[in-house]
Amino acid sequence: MGTYLFGDTGESLDPQLDALSSLLDAGTFARVERLGITDGWRCLEVGGGGGSVANWLADVVAPSGHVTVTDLDVTRLEERDNITVLEHDVVSGVLPGNAFDLVHARGVLFHLPARETVLRKLRDALRPGGWLVLDEFDCLPLEVLAAAPDDAKLIMRVKNALLTLLDQAGAELSWGARIERALLDTGLHDISGAREVREWEGGSPGCRLLAATARQVRAKLPLSDDEFGRYLELMETPEVVVSSYAMCSAQGRK
Repeated sequence: MGTYLFGDTGESLDPQLDALSSLLDAGTFARVERLGITDGWRCLEVGGGGGSVANWLADVVAPSGHVTVTDLDVTRLEERDNITVLEHDVVSGVLPGNAFDLVHARGVLFHLPARETVLRKLRDALRPGGWLVLDEFDCLPLEVLAAAPDDAKLIMRVKNALLTLLDQAGAELSWGARIERALLDTGLHDISGAREVREWEGGSPGCRLLAATARQVRAKLPLSDDEFGRYLELMETPEVVVSSYAMCSAQGRK
């Protein structure tokens, strides 16, 4: 079945969610705006995390539209006049059919061994003409572009250890690279997408994400305390540069 790697580590998810929001929100908002979202749309945000996307959607579809936002942990999500918060497991839970003009999920299906089944469930939740939008990572490309040789080796050790843990937990490391094909296979139309690799400098949202992710699984990383401390320092050092994971997005219409 797989287990969410960051679900119960004793570390707060807030730094990880904040970094993801800083890194990805602007791109997510721009993609959804290009679909023509407006007042009156009914939206489903799956895996709402810290709530930044749900809150933005609620503003855009107001006053007559509505957003339903779901997650396993809803403590960071806030009800509003046009936001319903739903504690929900997208794998085992039921979603209404033909109900939404927009369904969006970011970094969710990547973690789920049942991702293909969940994808069909999200498709079925769309009204005719509705859009399904996915934002996912392809985790394989990250490389070190600027760092001392020993530091570069340490960064890659952490990357490889983390990817091994994700793989063992049931994640598909290259899922982002095939989301357009997956949307097409569900029978959606008007498929399009984008793939972006950036340079992340130490201290940037991308490197803050890498550091927060490492903290989440510290107990499982094969590093000494000194090595782990050095890794965190490198993620804050502006002279360190890594190429990002590939940030992939795709959308399709029912």
